[in-house]
Amino acid sequence: MRDLRKGILLLICLSLFFLSACDFKDIDRRIFVMAIGIDLTNNKEKPYKVTLKLAIASGALKGAQGGDKYTYVVKESPTLASAFRIMKTHIDKDIDFGHSRVIILGKKVLEQDLKDVMDLLIRRRDIQMISWVGIGQPSAEKVLKTEPPSEMAGSIVLPNFFSNNGVESPYIVSTYLFDLRRKLLENGIDPILPLIKANRDKTKLIVNKSIIAPKSNNNIMLSSNETKMYNLLANKTKKLEIIVSKKKIAFTMAVDSSKVKYKIITAPNTQPVIKMEIKMRGIIEESNKSLSPTSLNKYNKLVNQKTKKDVLQLLNKLQKENLDPIGFGLRYKATRLHNRDTFAEWKSLYPDVRFDVTVKANIKSTGTIE
Repeated sequence: MRDLRKGILLLICLSLFFLSACDFKDIDRRIFVMAIGIDLTNNKEKPYKVTLKLAIASGALKGAQGGDKYTYVVKESPTLASAFRIMKTHIDKDIDFGHSRVIILGKKVLEQDLKDVMDLLIRRRDIQMISWVGIGQPSAEKVLKTEPPSEMAGSIVLPNFFSNNGVESPYIVSTYLFDLRRKLLENGIDPILPLIKANRDKTKLIVNKSIIAPKSNNNIMLSSNETKMYNLLANKTKKLEIIVSKKKIAFTMAVDSSKVKYKIITAPNTQPVIKMEIKMRGIIEESNKSLSPTSLNKYNKLVNQKTKKDVLQLLNKLQKENLDPIGFGLRYKATRLHNRDTFAEWKSLYPDVRFDVTVKANIKSTGTIE
């Protein structure tokens, strides 16, 4: 019995020599892509311009030993696939896309057919579907080549804007690659992307606006305040501020929690209505003069009026442009008996919808002690 066990163990050890090695190459023979940028050129023969931000292996943080910590490969090509292929001949290591978490698109990409660019990004197995997608201004290349002083080797700053692990702001919209693909194909909701702006010195990135990219390529930019209101309605963001200024009173409410719910009301021979209720809770963070805790109801009404005004301004703008990044169309399809004409019915109803918005603010404290 003991000899049989030794024979089996010896057979197992000998079989290890016939196993193939790992399919991955050594790490010193690979270079990692940290971000991908795609722009459109004015050259009809080579309309695509691809930029890769590559991390240079280093044992120190940026600035500790001096020298560049990133290198860039830029290539113009008639197709995106050929650009990625030819880029491999521009560097002495195997290009690894497994660590790429950000994809930046130029504004011109949205002006044409975004689906062509998305087709390649979705098909490639080595590009993560959980990559964040944004719009670069003035171009994707300049955004990628911007290196803020806080950027460290092997850890670019762009993911910190969207992951909620670094920056938490109501002015930032986060969109995954898979979510962008879904919204491009799904009727009843339009994709929205963050706008990433680089300064002229390439030392700072600013992300506080967004762009709606519908299927019709009728792209509309949302301002900082409109982006904040969108996050309140669509993403139920918790940390935001409501700035109130009326007559001699000016104060800022810091919202700690919010809740938004709505329903679409349709009846024969009546105007369709979207009834929306917004609840917010927080404290007064700043004021131009001392505020009395006994007048909280008065301050609540001022916050209600200001929030309702901003929300209606955003909703009316989206309705006028026939845009729906919040997903009213999806809600309509989900709450009605489905048939072939369900979405067509919603398209005919949406221009005539009346928005009935109710805001209920709950200020817990004026932030002062008497």
